[in-house]
Amino acid sequence: MKKTLLFLMTLFTIGIGYSQTFIENFITYSVTSTTPNTVAIIDYNINGGTDVVIPATVTPNVSGRMSSFEDANSPMETYSITSIANNAFTSKGLTSVIIGDNVLTIGNQAFSVNFITSAIIGNNVTTIGFNAFYNNNLTTIDLPNSVTTIEARAFDDNLLTSITIPSNVTSIGFAAFRDNLITCISSEATTPPAIITESNSNDTFASDRSGINLNIPDGATADYVTDPGAEWTGFNTVTEVLGSTFVFDNITYQINATPNNEVTITNYNTAGGTNVNIPATVSSACTEYSVVIIGFNAFNGKNLSSVTIPNSVTSIENSAFQGNNLVSVTIPDSVTNIDIEAFYGNQLTSVILSNNLINIGEAAFAFNDLQGVTIPDSVITIDDGAFVQNNNMTTLVLGNSVTNIGAYVFRFTALTIITLPASVTNIGVITFGSHLITDVYCEGLVPPIIATTGAPNTDTFDVYRSNINLHIPVGTTGAYVTDPGALWTDFNSVTEDAALSTSDFELANQVKVITTTDDIKIISSGSAQLKTYAIYSITGAKVATGKEGSIPISYMSNGIYILELTFDQGRLVKKFVK
Repeated sequence: MKKTLLFLMTLFTIGIGYSQTFIENFITYSVTSTTPNTVAIIDYNINGGTDVVIPATVTPNVSGRMSSFEDANSPMETYSITSIANNAFTSKGLTSVIIGDNVLTIGNQAFSVNFITSAIIGNNVTTIGFNAFYNNNLTTIDLPNSVTTIEARAFDDNLLTSITIPSNVTSIGFAAFRDNLITCISSEATTPPAIITESNSNDTFASDRSGINLNIPDGATADYVTDPGAEWTGFNTVTEVLGSTFVFDNITYQINATPNNEVTITNYNTAGGTNVNIPATVSSACTEYSVVIIGFNAFNGKNLSSVTIPNSVTSIENSAFQGNNLVSVTIPDSVTNIDIEAFYGNQLTSVILSNNLINIGEAAFAFNDLQGVTIPDSVITIDDGAFVQNNNMTTLVLGNSVTNIGAYVFRFTALTIITLPASVTNIGVITFGSHLITDVYCEGLVPPIIATTGAPNTDTFDVYRSNINLHIPVGTTGAYVTDPGALWTDFNSVTEDAALSTSDFELANQVKVITTTDDIKIISSGSAQLKTYAIYSITGAKVATGKEGSIPISYMSNGIYILELTFDQGRLVKKFVK
């Protein structure tokens, strides 16, 4: 008799336990199990607001005690929130929801008819029920890999533009993504999920799929599209996504590890032609990527005649454009690094360098036909042979931040005058190995370290110093020439030019340059007197010279130019835009 009574009491207790409900933070919970402790969400009080966060677990407070059998002073159990019941949040005016990681199922119409724009679904949800998010304002949704089933009309009537279906999904119901704005679907499963293919409102995606691009795993086209009975048909394009690489418009992209919304160009198919316009962004598998790196050998030997590099690229790597037929190139200001032989062996006559460039790699522009070059103030290092064998280069403007100029950098050029900014500290062997050099102007009070052995092919100036006139700041002859260990010896003449005795800063404060459509006016507020001017194109070609303080420019083409001003107290170099 006692055993029977105990058994009946146990059943009674279990029955009460399973029907128990409580409210925490405006959410009503119903106990679904006590071994283990689990609950389902069955209702929501809109006084809790329009942004709902569903936690992984819940512990009732004292006022939420579930039955008279419980002592108000005893500790309460913690319950895992494993399901969201049918209609739990229907028509509650919600704008966002975050679903905890213990939830396994989202019931029918659980979040339907709201204003939800953002939904984060927990990492263990397996089933998304009928009409679960019907009639909301979702623009994106990130489905976790745990999802296996998406019921009919689950995301019907939203604003989704693209969707990624995880690899574990096996079935998607009718009209699940109907009445959205979808242009791209990415399905990650090797075995296609079962879907509804009908040319009407029952279709899983849309009655007309011709405006949607489909991305699928490598080698899955037959199963998805072409095999008898294949259901994933009628899409605009079907692309097999090759893991971390993809091809678009004949360019191969590698998805970068970090951050993974950026890509590196790794190859080019010459079927795309000789004129290449690299995009700033490219899309694959419903994801848009920024093009940030032009990688090793990416366009090497592709017979290119022109290329446009977007302002998203930050680095141009080894031999990226080596061995083409490029005549001119503009490096956008986003680029900070140009690596070894990047543009080696083209036909470049002009190059515009990035104003944020820091390093120019070895032989980066070697064996071209550059007429001149302006090195921006941002550049710190010019590596070995960067501009070697540009036989017609006659002009060079070095930026005011260059510290190291490697070996052979300007060997075999037609340079006649070299001006070295005060920032330069080291210059390599045969850097200026040109027999045409007549004058070298050094602006630094501390002489740069140079190679001076007196032997062929080991001297910074290729041992022909006796034909070169050296110009240095006032009071620096000892440091440059006569002090023990001084390296700047054996020049034809050494002149302490007064023009180099005033700092650029002091001179810049005296001189104002005013540019109009028709002319440039040079106005000095101090005693500095203009001696000469020279105008160079951004590629280094000399455009005009003279002595007047009002310089006509109306005849010049629109563009960026370099203005070099020589005063009796110093020299200024400024950029201007016509």
